Amino acid sequence: MYSPSDDTIFLASIVSHYHGDFALEIGTSSGTILRELSKNYSITVGTDIDFCSLKRLLMMSANSRVICCDAASALCNVKFDLIVFNPPYLPNRLIHVDKNVDGGPTGIEVSIHFIKSAIDKLTNDGKILFLISNLTDTKKLATFISKNNLSVRKVAQKELFYERLQIFELNP
Repeated sequence: MYSPSDDTIFLASIVSHYHGDFALEIGTSSGTILRELSKNYSITVGTDIDFCSLKRLLMMSANSRVICCDAASALCNVKFDLIVFNPPYLPNRLIHVDKNVDGGPTGIEVSIHFIKSAIDKLTNDGKILFLISNLTDTKKLATFISKNNLSVRKVAQKELFYERLQIFELNP
């Protein structure tokens, strides 16, 4: 399980400004962001590939559900107003892989996987909200967004001493 850090707390603070009926968090891990979503959404769903993380969240709130699956792969014929994720985003240049922080060779591969899994789960005016770091290959992400005809807007940015965190909003 990924313990909440600066990135999780930053994204949770931005999520608190969004409201609606149905929200999904992909890679919910500690449940910090899912708890924030449950305050402003009628129904919230969290997915994670790590069953042990989800077991801790089973008694979270009456309007939240958790599902053990890869990204949004287990969700069919359901639409969400907001889909949120704080993916592993660090580029992996090591032999030992830490699935909590390893975003793939350029750091953006997990984010792209999550977006691909989520895009057909959005309502017509739904949004995807996610966090990345300046340590990732943002050009690769921009190319993916452009090729998939998604509109993108930077919602927030936070400077840390070792990286710059950015939160983006995607619309189909």
